[in-house]
Amino acid sequence: MKLLLDHTQRLNLHALLGAQRADVGSIRAIWSIQDRIALDAGEEKAVELKREMVAGQERVVWNPALSLQAKEFEFSDPEVARIKAALQMWDSYGVSTDRHWLQPLVEMLFSGDPRR
Repeated sequence: MKLLLDHTQRLNLHALLGAQRADVGSIRAIWSIQDRIALDAGEEKAVELKREMVAGQERVVWNPALSLQAKEFEFSDPEVARIKAALQMWDSYGVSTDRHWLQPLVEMLFSGDPRR
């Protein structure tokens, strides 16, 4: 499945996947997805991305006034299943704050899926 992801979707999906609990094989599969969608150094600089430590946890922030062109990524069926599972298990949806990046992603992944 091909997904067109903007930098906000990539960053948030990267964080969401990183918060999953899984066995070693699944962790490696998740890392593979994260490595592919991660912003490169030039992209990080373009959105003024910064990493901060808050209560022992790394937090990523960027300038919301800046943007990057969306990029297309190809995911295998098992990778799509992992992404869907991560979204379905996430219980911290911000109804209004996350909608701008989450709704298009949910529509791409779950269109026609009766389990959504």
